[in-house]
Amino acid sequence: MTDLHTHILPGMDDGAQSVDEAVKMLHMEAEQGIDTVALTPHFYRHSESVTEFLARRDAAWRELSQAVQGETVPSMILGAEVAWMPEISQWPDLERLCYQDTKLLLVELPTAPWSGNVFTQLYGIENRRGIMPVIAHVDRHFRTQSRRNLYKLFATGYPLQVSAEALLKFTTRGKALELLKYCDGLLISDCHNLETRAPKLGAAMAVVEKKLGTRMARDIMAITDDVLED
Repeated sequence: MTDLHTHILPGMDDGAQSVDEAVKMLHMEAEQGIDTVALTPHFYRHSESVTEFLARRDAAWRELSQAVQGETVPSMILGAEVAWMPEISQWPDLERLCYQDTKLLLVELPTAPWSGNVFTQLYGIENRRGIMPVIAHVDRHFRTQSRRNLYKLFATGYPLQVSAEALLKFTTRGKALELLKYCDGLLISDCHNLETRAPKLGAAMAVVEKKLGTRMARDIMAITDDVLED
């Protein structure tokens, strides 16, 4: 199974703060049956340029890769969780932030109520740039966005990520299961550390299997695994 959204790459953001912590997180992922992990640190355009971010990411990647040589850990691919901004579709270097060797871009939408420009920019990323937006942790928006905005997002057909944590909380489990079932949602860990936000895809998949059945659980795993191949 693939984990498409993690903050394992050390020293990049509010995720793993050391190489040792990152290696332990990778081992936790492997123990839960994860064979591929996407390293997707936060990118904020107002804080640094794409070039600066990628230089930091490459340095962290080299350090982590060296630390896990000879160890049994999931395969790793590079990406970024890109915070939405009003002109995001016009960035000349947007392609450099896509998941490695793809035209898929992980986008973190704002928590404030979405204006029409949120969707205008998403459509621009797709139609003007030939890049498919992948929407990060949609479950976070259940309480902050209107039903109209959520349905409008669902209607785009863009890949929608659902956090493992949403399935492990009673208050969000029902909606998260519906999103996985009816919108072909992608289950992700969004892990940040070893304790408060540890990798929990294994526990989340157990909830899916219990509530939706083994066949649906397998379908969700297949959809998540295949998205980078499309």
